[in-house]
Amino acid sequence: MEVIQSSLYNLQHYEWIGVLLARLVVGLLFAISGWGKLFTEEGRKKMLETIRAAGVPLPDLNAKFVSGVELVFGVFLIVGFIVPLSAIMLIVVMVVALATTVLPAVVAKGPVAWLGEVLFLPEVLYVVILVWLLLAGPAWPGVDFLLMGP
Repeated sequence: MEVIQSSLYNLQHYEWIGVLLARLVVGLLFAISGWGKLFTEEGRKKMLETIRAAGVPLPDLNAKFVSGVELVFGVFLIVGFIVPLSAIMLIVVMVVALATTVLPAVVAKGPVAWLGEVLFLPEVLYVVILVWLLLAGPAWPGVDFLLMGP
């Protein structure tokens, strides 16, 4: 039993690897998404159509704003800069996307099936990972860690 406890304790020393992977993968996902929505014709068009279909006010402005938030705060996650604020901004983007476009499209027979469909959505997983990053604090390697320490 002591060997297992010791092994599990030793694994905690490597938690930074999980935080780093989460920051890199989720940050890259958002940065690429935001870049495509800002700087490619197809991405801008699709984002504007989505915003309009969701009934979001000021669709032109909001399409650019949300795309910019994805790009900027995705890059911030990658480098580990103001991770808590970055996580909050991207959580808001995901919650609004879920509420306006994703959840209304979920069709299921009964509440358990609906919950199963919802939990399978990538947006829900992004929110869970972002909440973890929000609560994890500065982790090595990253700008926040260099500025504030562990």
